[in-house]
Amino acid sequence: FVDYDERLKALSAHPKLLGAVERLIGEPPVLFQDMALLKPPQGGREKPWHQDHAYFELPVTTTVVGAWIALDEATVDNGCMVVYPGSHRQGPVIHFQRRDWQICDTHQREKEILAVPLKPGGCLLFHSLIHHGTPTNNTNQRRRAVQFHYRPQSAVKTSKAERLAIFGEEGKDVTC
Repeated sequence: FVDYDERLKALSAHPKLLGAVERLIGEPPVLFQDMALLKPPQGGREKPWHQDHAYFELPVTTTVVGAWIALDEATVDNGCMVVYPGSHRQGPVIHFQRRDWQICDTHQREKEILAVPLKPGGCLLFHSLIHHGTPTNNTNQRRRAVQFHYRPQSAVKTSKAERLAIFGEEGKDVTC
């Protein structure tokens, strides 16, 4: 999207955002993925628990930072991000095909889950190994957000086979 919209490109390259990401990564960041995350009213579906790093062909030792920026108010009821604080320290977790390619719901400790509501323009920076997701939007309000992923300038790619050996085979249907 940043290649097609100058406003999103400017947002992804905002000096305050890049400065914060660089402090977390430890070197100049490179934007390598941008996404629109849209939940329409009354039925915008959930994104079950997952680790973003499971989708990246980068070594799990590479610090990748996600920036989730609310375009509309993101509330508990309309699908704000929920995270399991500190879960990135557990490292990579096998993902299974259930409602999506996901971490088993039972892997989260419900009392430790934290919802992160944001006002429009609010930003959540998070490690790519943190367990997170978004619930269904059952309100009459839309919930739009953009997400940018940054990697260190020095990062080297791995293969899809190496990634799947760590996170599990996409499409593998199992009972959690």
